[in-house]
Amino acid sequence: MRRCILFLLAVLLLVGCHHRRREAPQTHVPAGPRQVAIQFLGHSCFLITSSLGLNILTDPFNPSVLSYPVKPGSVPADVILVTHEDETANFTDLASGSPVILRSSMASGVNRANGLLIRGIKTSSENLTSSIKLNVAYTWSMDGIRFCDLGAIEDAVTPSEAINIGHVDVLFLPAGGPQDFTDEKRKITVDRLQPRVVIPMMYSTAYSGKVPLRGLGEWLSRQSHVQRVPNKFTLMPKELPDETTVFVPAVR
Repeated sequence: MRRCILFLLAVLLLVGCHHRRREAPQTHVPAGPRQVAIQFLGHSCFLITSSLGLNILTDPFNPSVLSYPVKPGSVPADVILVTHEDETANFTDLASGSPVILRSSMASGVNRANGLLIRGIKTSSENLTSSIKLNVAYTWSMDGIRFCDLGAIEDAVTPSEAINIGHVDVLFLPAGGPQDFTDEKRKITVDRLQPRVVIPMMYSTAYSGKVPLRGLGEWLSRQSHVQRVPNKFTLMPKELPDETTVFVPAVR
């Protein structure tokens, strides 16, 4: 009987040790802050980098058309978003590596690229007589921030497009072109999407060459909240402004 009791105690001790060993706390690498880095490369081209180092490149331009000082093959990219087919937006050779490329003509609907869910929304026009070039707006989320790039949109976002786009934290908005995208259409678009941050793009600078664009000043002067930021800056979800604010990155 004594041997049986000792044997049972030994078994219970072994089971207890195994249980404690299995539930021992795991050692984790501390997670970095949830933030996104945004770099303005020129025109409508931005490099957007997550806290995990995933790089999204939007509308890469041909340096022979726009003279922003960026060399072909110099921009690290995991995903390239092309909103419309034009030399100012579809020069994918600007990127290095082997990125996944989403092109306007094939990117409508839900896409997955390097773990990101990216939705393409084909923009249209409420004016049935206008001839609108094919353009796809993109939405995606990184580090708790939801982005929308409108590309070369030529008319105000329609109510149905706004529903498809959904909630927007950061909006990349053409501010000096295309020519048909007037300030009134910009206002309607911003009112319908209600972003917390607007980043202007596609406006005239010393580097834009002969591409017909308006300057940023006139539109900017009518905005209630404007913040100048460096050429490369970071955004954190908890620090986004409560009221729509225009963030203007330095050109270089």
